[in-house]
Amino acid sequence: MAGGGAAPPPEAVRKGGVSTVLVVVIAIVTFAAGFGVGYVAFPSAPPAKTILLVGTNVPFPPFEDFNTSSGQFEGFDIDIAKLIAQELGRTLVVQQFADFQVLLATVGTGGVDMAASAITSSGSSGLTRNATMDFSATYYNANQGVLVRTASTLTCAASTCTAASLAGLRVGVQQGTTSQGWLTDNGDPSTVIVAFTTVETELAALRAGAIDAVLIDLAPAESFAGATGSGLRVAGQIVTNELYSFAVPNGDPDGIISAINRVLAEIKANGTYDTLIAKWFG
Repeated sequence: MAGGGAAPPPEAVRKGGVSTVLVVVIAIVTFAAGFGVGYVAFPSAPPAKTILLVGTNVPFPPFEDFNTSSGQFEGFDIDIAKLIAQELGRTLVVQQFADFQVLLATVGTGGVDMAASAITSSGSSGLTRNATMDFSATYYNANQGVLVRTASTLTCAASTCTAASLAGLRVGVQQGTTSQGWLTDNGDPSTVIVAFTTVETELAALRAGAIDAVLIDLAPAESFAGATGSGLRVAGQIVTNELYSFAVPNGDPDGIISAINRVLAEIKANGTYDTLIAKWFG
């Protein structure tokens, strides 16, 4: 993990059309607030934004998920996004994107103020993404996990998988994620890569036996495997040492990177980061 705070347990990185449902996390607000209201009457002095519109892609627990009981988004990333909205003096509004690639494209063009979705900003994927969006300081160090059915015979020595571990298998990945990138760049030639738009569809394919394994960030892999009656287990991890960041539109036109970085530094210094790690990964 980059900068400050106790290192979290090693986990991993990844991640689709846009949902029309906006979920207000902190308070109910009018969606139009801060998005053009007053421009006609006061063209030289548009009003300050009153909401922080954050795009995400669920399910990807424990980083981001949707709680059907509360009707709210929740997770490690969402809790930090709340603190960022507070720092900016705005109300947090979270928008679900069914497609991770659409989320990345939307934040790059300013369709949302920020993306909070376990986004890898390091390595070749980060370099490519940085051409169309700007990143905050890093806040999490992640690895990839190999998720299989409980009855699978796949085992990895010392719980560490390699490209050879997946040789001859049909492996599911989510499109546009570093899981897909790693397998494309490093996978055994005999491995069949099956790309899915959403996490739900790749997990359904795995449970149905249409694929042999799913490559996904380790923490979500463990979360899915740990769910009651999941029928899944984690065969092992692939060490990739990916770093997560929050993403903003290209060029940071809203000038919020400094506020994001300030929050990240503060929560690592005052113990809040460790408290959130314990809450979501404990």
